[in-house]
Amino acid sequence: MLNRPTLFRRLLVASALAVGLGACDAPNTAVDEPRTRTEPSPDDIDGDGIPNSEDPDIDDDGIPNASDLDMDGDRIPNEIDDDVDGDGVANGDDDTPFGTNPPGVTGPWADLDGDGIPNITDNDDDGDGIPDGVLGENDCDGDGVAEDENNDCDGFCIDIEAGLVPCDDGGIPGAGAPDRDGDGIPDVLDPDDDNDGIPDGDDDNPNGLDPCVGLEGPPPAGCFDDPDPDPTCNTTQFDPVDPIPPRIMLVVDRSGSMNESADGFGGSKWDATVDALDDVSHQLENRVELGLMLYPFGASQQDQCVAGGVEENVRLNNADSITDALFATAPGGGTPTAPTLLTARNQLNTLGAAGGQRAVILATDGGPNCNESLNGNTCRCVSTPDQCQSFAANCLDDVNAIAAASQLNQAGFPVFVLGMDGALAFGDVLTRLAQAGGTNNFFTVNSSANLAQTIEDIATQIGSCRFDLPGAPNADNLTVAVDGAPIGRDTNRQNGWDLIDVDTVELFGAACTQASQATQNVAIQTCF
Repeated sequence: MLNRPTLFRRLLVASALAVGLGACDAPNTAVDEPRTRTEPSPDDIDGDGIPNSEDPDIDDDGIPNASDLDMDGDRIPNEIDDDVDGDGVANGDDDTPFGTNPPGVTGPWADLDGDGIPNITDNDDDGDGIPDGVLGENDCDGDGVAEDENNDCDGFCIDIEAGLVPCDDGGIPGAGAPDRDGDGIPDVLDPDDDNDGIPDGDDDNPNGLDPCVGLEGPPPAGCFDDPDPDPTCNTTQFDPVDPIPPRIMLVVDRSGSMNESADGFGGSKWDATVDALDDVSHQLENRVELGLMLYPFGASQQDQCVAGGVEENVRLNNADSITDALFATAPGGGTPTAPTLLTARNQLNTLGAAGGQRAVILATDGGPNCNESLNGNTCRCVSTPDQCQSFAANCLDDVNAIAAASQLNQAGFPVFVLGMDGALAFGDVLTRLAQAGGTNNFFTVNSSANLAQTIEDIATQIGSCRFDLPGAPNADNLTVAVDGAPIGRDTNRQNGWDLIDVDTVELFGAACTQASQATQNVAIQTCF
């Protein structure tokens, strides 16, 4: 949009060229009838016998008032003329300052509704009671005050040579907004208005003035060669079955109830758990970094509520060390889940961000307890009510356990919960534990084989969701696809991909599940 001083100067220059503009071919009724010449006067400045208020060409220069940039011929453009019709009455006090305009004559000084206010300054050109604006809205910027023609969001502006022309006058992009290269993207949103391959910010001629670019359509054929593919971009293919080794801390319940037998386990739950972990740790040891924590820590009576300790640090190829620790352990004590999870969080923190995804797999057969500050007379008991009344540590410590799982998840370490026989009575607690840990629901484990398979499936899923990239790409220039299907970025890390450090992409939620089930590959294009 032209600023007013610039428009005024152009109006002065253009006034001498205005013959034949826009709608000048409309009938001039005053010319078609014989006229009686009189002496010019303030009420009839051209002396043609037609009062200014009724004269469609006040200065008799052949240009209808609607298109005449100097209506009274005093060499002062209308835009800055305080008395446009030259009758000696200031525009603001003049009942008829602009003369008449026959039907069909358009232009900046036309008065469509005959209210004495030209369209260029009339906020309601057609007098329908609705101020000019997009789709009948009252005004452009929502302040309740209608704007002038160059700011009223109707998609048209005043042009000194062509009257009303399509433009971006503050309206909805695409509703009257210009599109200089005809690519369907309004200039206000188009990073390359003239489609010459040079971004507007770097283009000496960003406004469609290049010889190869027309204002009404795409560039003519032959103007530009097809650009070569960007040599700084490359695509890396990742095989989901060969991921960055995830780092998993196995947190295993060794409370006294694990000595009990259960259907499907072929003996005690502890023996079945040892067998399952022996099997799965040896299957995964060269592609998953595993660690082991057992809780409670210690086997004596006074240790029955001590938070679990680290039996084996998280690393590759340590299956023998993990099974040695398991075979050397006998069940006993309570289920101090909350403090054990916090210890696991601290342990995973020491590993640092570089490397595979860090996570916890919690395997338990009972509800969390060991909080002696609870009220044994009113609490939900993990055993019988009388045992809680005599020993409050038997109370369900669900609030603290869920809070601990939430802290792990907030630190970026999801918690996968495996519930064995005995824990299922506290399925509501296990569900909330899993939800707080960012994994939605717990896994029911009913056999040694099922336990091993579940751990392997979880490890595969975790490992299929993190990928190290060459270099340090800009996240805005990354595209991610699984089996050819694009995955969107999600900076909230709920469902999609995000760059978690300078060179690592991670998939979250359903996108992670999709990657773990990929039949072909995960493809990531990086640009630098």
